Amino acid sequence: MEKYILVKFIILIYLIGGINIYIKRGSNATNSPTHQLTKSPNHQITKSPNHMYLSYDQTIAFQAVAKHGGFSKAAEALFRSQSAVSIQVAKLEATIGRPLFDRTTRYLALTDAGQVLLKYVSEIEGLLQEAVQELEDLDLLERGRLVLCTSDTTGCYRLPAILKPFQERYPGIDIVVKNATSLRTIQAVVNNEVDLGIATLAYLAPGIKSIPLFSRDDVLITHPDHPLAHRATIHLKDLERYPLILLDQHCASRRLIDDLCEKARVTLDIKMELSSIEVIKRFVRIDAGLSIVPSIAISEEIENGVLAQVKISDFQGRPRQKMGAIYKKGRYLSRSAQSFLEAMRGKAL
Repeated sequence: MEKYILVKFIILIYLIGGINIYIKRGSNATNSPTHQLTKSPNHQITKSPNHMYLSYDQTIAFQAVAKHGGFSKAAEALFRSQSAVSIQVAKLEATIGRPLFDRTTRYLALTDAGQVLLKYVSEIEGLLQEAVQELEDLDLLERGRLVLCTSDTTGCYRLPAILKPFQERYPGIDIVVKNATSLRTIQAVVNNEVDLGIATLAYLAPGIKSIPLFSRDDVLITHPDHPLAHRATIHLKDLERYPLILLDQHCASRRLIDDLCEKARVTLDIKMELSSIEVIKRFVRIDAGLSIVPSIAISEEIENGVLAQVKISDFQGRPRQKMGAIYKKGRYLSRSAQSFLEAMRGKAL
């Protein structure tokens, strides 16, 4: 905790006046003289044996190149010239004594050293955002910014009922909602890209805290005239003879279906893999195949008679799939984030 507070203190100093990060190498570097950085005649980078000087501008340039996959796009994002970004990255590589990017491939790729540095630079950037948020919190909840991430289904059918009263109560808080699968939402929380996420809790990464909010029930959907449409329940085995349209394998719900099929020794005939439940419903409505989707996503279609739903017995004998709010352990939660968590708890089912 003391280390965490110290890092925040250093960042606040940067925000006020700017700093360079000075690191001594080794345990007996205290009394060592400063060594100059040099390049050998064949232009290979050589490094000082005892010291590193990492400037914030250099690390931000490096992070931008890694994020955007090239120097020109990074320069555009930073509103700098490409040569300026290249120079900053070259200086950083000279300081570290290792190349950060593999420039021999067609596409720019991080080296092992680059991957290590990017991890810590991203953490520093996340702490900077937290420092700014803490300062803004001094104004209580009169203003602020909240970044959320969740899936199509939650965004369409759960989030609006929470967002509307929250925005009415706190009109000064800007809310940004990002759309992603549960697996990508979890990664966004890990990477400090968002304040909060709402995701499937079955595949949480280490270092993530969760608050269960509601259960999710998946059902089979068919065209109303399909032979299975009037069944009360079916087994996954019954679906082997029919074409299916499922979410792609980047989705946590698809992973759960695959796991159940493996346990039941079922091989589904998957004709389409899509990233949107809304698109899937359109294809099922024209009888292009069957699908398995959350029951909350088809209430309107069932009421209007354009789709039929059937319970899947394989799903009945397992714990209900839990959805919940997630955030990174140890991350500072702004007052707006804390208030939104309370609002979600109030709507938990």
